[in-house]
Amino acid sequence: MKRLLAVLGSDVSRSLSPHLHNSASKQFGLGVRYVALNCANDEAFLMLLEDLQVLGARGCNVTIPYKLKALQVAHERTSMAIQLGAANTLTFENNKIWADNTDGPGLLRVLVDYHPEQLECVQILGAGGAARAAVWAAREAGARKIVVTARRNAESVVEIAPELAVARTLSFVDDATLVISTLPNKKNIADQALESWISMAQQPAILDLAYGSSTSLSPLAAQAKRAGLKANDGRGMLVEQAALSLSHWVGGQVSEKIRKSMWEALDSATD
Repeated sequence: MKRLLAVLGSDVSRSLSPHLHNSASKQFGLGVRYVALNCANDEAFLMLLEDLQVLGARGCNVTIPYKLKALQVAHERTSMAIQLGAANTLTFENNKIWADNTDGPGLLRVLVDYHPEQLECVQILGAGGAARAAVWAAREAGARKIVVTARRNAESVVEIAPELAVARTLSFVDDATLVISTLPNKKNIADQALESWISMAQQPAILDLAYGSSTSLSPLAAQAKRAGLKANDGRGMLVEQAALSLSHWVGGQVSEKIRKSMWEALDSATD
């Protein structure tokens, strides 16, 4: 019998995570089955956590907007989850919930491929759990300057690195060389944001941690490319954090074979 895994969030109906995990499980005989479960509110999220444990599930991923709540309800927390103040990976074991965060390490693996000049000034949009992971990853990747930009709660992200600059607006700093967006995957946000980017002399690279479909970029990354900016969406981070989570659940170090399997699954997926 296969062990159950899941991803929980406010809207995960189009999540690519089930396809990645199930493909790797089938290819390597890992014995897990991964499903997507929508949660309308905190109460529904907590009820699903209970249901998963009753069903004997191995664990779950957590996405917007429940990463902070996931950390709070856990009985045990890794140092990474504590440091980032959010959890995207929960493991059920011995009637306890164990919290970890694979977002930060996953994003770091993406950022190490960026040129040093692109990390001169990293601007991070948003102030949620993903923003905290982005701050940690950018600093570990060698960013010389990091600016957190959010209309609300930007100060909460500063707990990760007190030296950060904070701006309470979604306008963009003049010297940004890389803009990492942790904002929701919505076209109206892309339209509003690009009005500022297009006119910027610096022309920063764009990394949207949201992703579109298996065959198309997120609205923000797609529009940035049309505006002549270098842009990527969150599919790279999706694979990296997924490989880390799966390895945690099935045991052992993350192998390049699992990573490769997930990239192949992503490339072969259809909308």
